Amino acid sequence: MRGLSLLLVLVSLSVVFGACGSEDKGDIVAFCELAENGVGMQPAEGEEDLAQLDALEAAAPPDIREAVTTVANASREIDEIEDLHELFRRAFDLEEAVATARQQIRTYTQHHCL
Repeated sequence: MRGLSLLLVLVSLSVVFGACGSEDKGDIVAFCELAENGVGMQPAEGEEDLAQLDALEAAAPPDIREAVTTVANASREIDEIEDLHELFRRAFDLEEAVATARQQIRTYTQHHCL
């Protein structure tokens, strides 16, 4: 009985620590599909475009997520932006930041999406 209890504790710990160690890797297939369809390359014009930007951001792998967030935040209302760095960009160098981010997305897509 004691062995069974110890086994259950070990299994529980591995589940807890396994869940803690998992990293959000994004969804490269969904990201590529959206990026290759031009999502984020033009300013959002309505709710459908905003929803696609949200989907692109959610699917973005970590190494391109910051650029996608910059593009998405350019279309969001100012009160929806939580990151202070992004608020600064929005206020002072939005056009340059978005142009740079879009180029990063294009380059990433060319190298990672086939």
